[in-house]
Amino acid sequence: MRTIDVLVPAPPEIDQRTSETFDLARPVSGVSIGLRLDPAWRAYETIVATWSDLFERDGAQVRVLVTGERVGPSAQQTRADIDEWARLIAVGVIGLGN
Repeated sequence: MRTIDVLVPAPPEIDQRTSETFDLARPVSGVSIGLRLDPAWRAYETIVATWSDLFERDGAQVRVLVTGERVGPSAQQTRADIDEWARLIAVGVIGLGN
């Protein structure tokens, strides 16, 4: 049987139960919300699909960005896509930090 180690991104001295959260401080109706998805993280596709439905139900405009390669020939296109996406959204969720 193989085992894997799951790394926690925050140092152990940080109480993760009290980490900062973001509050839009208004309803999401009319807000352009970006959800960034990396094709390598397949489980996050379910989260993005679910959140997209919920945000759209509440009146938000959802813009999902599927990012490409970070290095190599297509890296420049990925950077350009991220820059354009960032200009089009008011709020962006780029991962769950886990």
